[in-house]
Amino acid sequence: MSDQRCFIRCASLLLALCIAATLANAQQRGINLKGAIYELQQDNLRPLGAASIKVLPYNLHTHANEHGTFQLADIPMGAIRVVVSHVGMADLDTTIILVRDQELRLVMRPNSYRLSEVDVTGRSSSTNGSSSTHIGRNAIDHLQANSLSDVMSLVPGGLVVNPNLNEPKQINIRNVANTTSNLNAFGTAIVMNGSPVSNNANLQTLTPVHEARSMSGGTPPSGGFDTRNIPLYNIESVEVIRGIPSVKYGDMTSGAVIVNQKAGMHPLAIEGSTNPNLYGINLSKGFALNDKQDALSIGADYAHNTHDPVQSYLFYERTSLNALYSSNWLKNKLRTHHGLVVFHGGETRRQNPNDQTRQLRSSAKELGWVLNSSGTYRPQSSSWWRELSYSGRIGVTDKEGYYQQRYTAANAAYGMSTQDGAILSNIPGGRLFDEEGREITRILPGDERRHAVYLPSTYLGMHQIDGKEFNAFFSANTTFFHRLGSSHHTWLAGGDFKLDRNFGAGRIFADSLPPYRNLSYVNSSFRNWPFDNIPALYQIGAFVEDNIVYHIGDHRLNVIAGLRYDRFSSVGDRLSPRINFSADIVPNRAVLRLGYGSLAKAPGLLYAHPEPAYFDYININEMASGREDALFMTTTRVFDTKNNDLKIATNTKLEAGVDLRLGKAQLHVTLFQEKLRNAYGIGPTLNTFRPVEYLQYERVQAADPTLKVASSNPVLASFNQPHSNNQLDKWGLEFDLDLGRVDAIRTAFQLYGAHIQQKSYSSDYFFYDEQSGAGAADRTHIGLYAPEMTSAHEKSTVTTLKVVHNIPTIGFVVTLTTDAIWNESNWTVYGNDSIPLKYISKIDGQVHDFNFKNREEVTEKEFQEILRPVARPLEVVESLPAMFNFNMNISKEIKDFLKISFFANNLFRSYPVAQSDRVSTRYYTRNMPDNTRNSPGLPFFFGFRVGAKF
Repeated sequence: MSDQRCFIRCASLLLALCIAATLANAQQRGINLKGAIYELQQDNLRPLGAASIKVLPYNLHTHANEHGTFQLADIPMGAIRVVVSHVGMADLDTTIILVRDQELRLVMRPNSYRLSEVDVTGRSSSTNGSSSTHIGRNAIDHLQANSLSDVMSLVPGGLVVNPNLNEPKQINIRNVANTTSNLNAFGTAIVMNGSPVSNNANLQTLTPVHEARSMSGGTPPSGGFDTRNIPLYNIESVEVIRGIPSVKYGDMTSGAVIVNQKAGMHPLAIEGSTNPNLYGINLSKGFALNDKQDALSIGADYAHNTHDPVQSYLFYERTSLNALYSSNWLKNKLRTHHGLVVFHGGETRRQNPNDQTRQLRSSAKELGWVLNSSGTYRPQSSSWWRELSYSGRIGVTDKEGYYQQRYTAANAAYGMSTQDGAILSNIPGGRLFDEEGREITRILPGDERRHAVYLPSTYLGMHQIDGKEFNAFFSANTTFFHRLGSSHHTWLAGGDFKLDRNFGAGRIFADSLPPYRNLSYVNSSFRNWPFDNIPALYQIGAFVEDNIVYHIGDHRLNVIAGLRYDRFSSVGDRLSPRINFSADIVPNRAVLRLGYGSLAKAPGLLYAHPEPAYFDYININEMASGREDALFMTTTRVFDTKNNDLKIATNTKLEAGVDLRLGKAQLHVTLFQEKLRNAYGIGPTLNTFRPVEYLQYERVQAADPTLKVASSNPVLASFNQPHSNNQLDKWGLEFDLDLGRVDAIRTAFQLYGAHIQQKSYSSDYFFYDEQSGAGAADRTHIGLYAPEMTSAHEKSTVTTLKVVHNIPTIGFVVTLTTDAIWNESNWTVYGNDSIPLKYISKIDGQVHDFNFKNREEVTEKEFQEILRPVARPLEVVESLPAMFNFNMNISKEIKDFLKISFFANNLFRSYPVAQSDRVSTRYYTRNMPDNTRNSPGLPFFFGFRVGAKF
């Protein structure tokens, strides 16, 4: 409640200042800016309606009407940037000096390769105070990206990847090269047309109690949204916010990717592409309605990706239909976009005809639809109230995961009950008694027809997971503009609501054919688990932000300061302050940037509402005796895995940067530090070791079903639980040097890259049990070693050199890209890893102090078994030598209707061999699939795309 009161007070104070300043300065008027937007068509100027006009640094917006004209009132005197964008047109970015009312005539040109300044790379920017990269349509086409994550190669620190769809594609921002962590991806927000996509309702995993991996190759629920589901044919631009985003963006820790789809009139376009893994086709068309102010943009896409050309039975498919209707209302004051997306696809593994032993077959398919809407109302008569905006999204996705495999050595107990303490025999409703006539079995209400099963050694197991994800989002905000003395303020205030729910049938399998047991979790078992009884997750956010511009002579200071409040249904409240500061040190030459921000991410359903942990303990097993009256009995134990101590994952970001400009050349350098706290994970905690009395029986007499206790042993049931114990410290440097185009040789040069180092560790104990797989009598306690006993360190230094040569007269562009991984290292730092601090007793399940100071004092066997071997194989720094990959992209326009593109990655088929620093006999052949430490690298790869416009 204290956070809520603090937020209310801060918001009230900011609102009061805004109102007071507005009233105090109501008489001060600025400059009126009018203009007209045209396109050059057959040497004639034609008005271009629906163009978007943005005035920086004040973040004022408007749209051109059907005649191509626009007007913005009360703009402060001085230098401003006017940025104009329109679907299918190259952005127009110009700086002007306002001294009086002014009228502009701006001419836009089609977005093509016939421009002298062709835009086929990412452009670093700090337009909204935060370090970001803008990626336009030409860059997406030239790269031949097949998923949204492919364009991350255009961001400092990114590397070229082969654009196939072999595995789920997740977006990582500021990640060490080739790291396997998904903490970054889970905290990356992807915002499409103003509304975020969500992976929070994803539950397509066999069971997080054992392992939270994805089902049958589909999207992992513990990571980020699978961008394979987002086709790129209808995307106009992408902005990757690497730094501290505006407070209007919530539910993230890494950064945000802003995706803008095509909205408006554009010609019919048909594209086909192919590479060794994939072939695809798409078409799109934008129809003009009502004097070209209202438009309907539609499109369709199909892609088929075979993971290995010689294994056609394993493939991924994607089909999507898209429609986006744009309209103007109230004499161009209200502009809205309404969209519908229908998609189908997923991973399929058909049974290999030569695989008669395992009979492996699986699929992870999706079918869904999304409705989205966004709009902006701009009252032209108001000088202080500038706009009111909204965005909303509703989506439903049916996910069906299926897995089949013939299991061997599969003998295990399976009790059909889902109730804790149930004791069932192998006869439905059968009851067993001890020698004193007391019933041993415990048949609870609802279990009368259930029984215990001893699974055969070999059987064909089949299970499926049916999920139905429902995601809803709505946001509204308003913008005010006013003066306060010599400063100018653009206020943003609003709120949002987000809901995630899963109505699926859940995990389904026959009780006699369950999934294969996990040997690492002794006596653990599976049960059918429905999703439709899991509560929904909701998030309520409110935010306020002030964009302050202050002039001191020719120098400009810009401060964007905001506060965001989030209420997460499962973990509580969070206040997130964010501020970005920039100052012109040398006007139009050098800008200094500083930033601080806090970002927060809610847990998904996987973490907030996990399923229980099930265990089946065999009390008696005579199934191998061959007797007709063989007895089999199990005790079922069920433990709640919900973690009531789950915290909100937060990331604190610090930035310092400088932007330099000299002629065409620009240099952007950013130093950053990030501290991710309470990141989500699934693993053992202090609450996941539960004491169980393991009773085993035998017959009193061979022919008598009466039983007696043969042994009784205390054991600990061990399982996993969602937690927020993962911590990540990250620091580094990013740079982007753009030398611009040298007209004499028609060539542009760009060099960008990043040095990143990170440290990851757990704030919880390290749990050790040497005899976890032993028989009941040999089970041990659990040793608790010091938190942060081990910390994993990774670092990498990568640069990318792009040389772009173009010949505008023939629409030809060739880009040579050199990716250099100068350093790629990892190592582990060990703390107190030789002796535990405490232990969990198998007798009572409680935590006790370990009253020994060194290993030599430990003489009792029960404590010797929780002394982990002191081995530090990862202490030696594993550092790979520098590696270079050379890649080429070629694009050519033929007339005005045909475009062809070709790319080749790892042109010279570089597969350097590196010797391991840890094991002298081990060698890595880099860039070969499955032969490097963390990733398949970049094998030789090529592709071709052709597109036509009508």
